[in-house]
Amino acid sequence: MRQRFETEMWVNGKKLPLNYFIQETLANMMVGFTKTLKEIGDVPPASIRLDIRRLPEEIDVDAHAYP
Repeated sequence: MRQRFETEMWVNGKKLPLNYFIQETLANMMVGFTKTLKEIGDVPPASIRLDIRRLPEEIDVDAHAYP
């Protein structure tokens, strides 16, 4: 297996240990998804940062609207 990405995952402030297979899988999923966004263009991203936080309560939103 060849490593192309360095990937870290943190949950509740704790860094999770990820083997090389999971690092590459997570990175490839996010790079592939990001490449489909029109705002990115044709240049592959050098880095991607994704922060996910649980809301205190669910809210109704229009899935097609930008926040």
